[in-house]
Amino acid sequence: MTLPFQSARSHHAQRYLVLLLSFLWISSAWAVPVTVAIVKTSTWTQTVSVMGQVKSVGQVTLTAPMTGRVIGPFQPAGMLSPGAVIARIGPPGLQARIQAAQAQTDYARIALQRNQRLLRDGVVAIATVDSSRVAWQQAIATSRALQAEQSDQSLIAPFAGSIDYLVAPGAVVMAGTPIATLNGRGQPWVASLVPPQTAFHLTVGSPVHLQAGPWQGTGQIRSIGSSARQSGLVSVVITLPANTPLLPGEWISVHLQVPKKQAVAVPVAAVVMHGAHALVYVDDQGHARPVSIKILGTEHGIARIVGDLKAGEQVVMSGNTRLNSHAPLEIQK
Repeated sequence: MTLPFQSARSHHAQRYLVLLLSFLWISSAWAVPVTVAIVKTSTWTQTVSVMGQVKSVGQVTLTAPMTGRVIGPFQPAGMLSPGAVIARIGPPGLQARIQAAQAQTDYARIALQRNQRLLRDGVVAIATVDSSRVAWQQAIATSRALQAEQSDQSLIAPFAGSIDYLVAPGAVVMAGTPIATLNGRGQPWVASLVPPQTAFHLTVGSPVHLQAGPWQGTGQIRSIGSSARQSGLVSVVITLPANTPLLPGEWISVHLQVPKKQAVAVPVAAVVMHGAHALVYVDDQGHARPVSIKILGTEHGIARIVGDLKAGEQVVMSGNTRLNSHAPLEIQK
């Protein structure tokens, strides 16, 4: 009675072994032959190129950046130091708007905290808390924008010189109205405008590469505007090197270095583009795992990227255009 049973078990085992071997052979046949590269840590420095104009320190007329009333401090007669506040422009109602925005921010914060407590008690839905958080964040953004507008009221002396006021304290002026004339002597300087997101990463004293035709030199950031002007750009003042041949009024190329960021480096060939979406395929125990990335920059065949990648992982460098998620890999040396 046992022999037929043992024979049946042996038959099923042989059949299972054949199926297993067939599956392994098919999987191997389906594997995509690829080469891989090791993910490495890297740093990335962005170069932002803008235009700048050479200014003369012989004389400059400072104008009102916005419409408002001219308020102090008015400087006494005599020489001023670079960076001295010459005057401030008070836009009508700005202080009241700042106070109202701060009150709205405080109210939105209290409302968010109250709804968070009610959510823990099961009285309100999570959507109510989310709406309160959005309202609080919007109130903060409005308050910051008004404070930035307030900080942009000041007229700053860009160099040392004697001041000559053209309007009286308390006068109401329009945007662009001449407020004072500064007379001085010294080296020329470069005025440039950059986007706020670039200005946020710049620091006073950082070197700047300058170029005008065949001439090249290195300047230094002397001051950075505290907020965006009406054009939406932030002013940057750059000191020129000594004995520069540049003349006032000349336009030059300004190359600013944004500080280094942490990133990872992979070969450019490892990056696969699907429209505007970039990704790489990681070797995940012999199968392809797609990882979305953001490209910071490329240089000499290497891409600096950010994404859910770790140093030491392997990314597919060739054959990646034929891959999809979980595709089996045949890694070639």
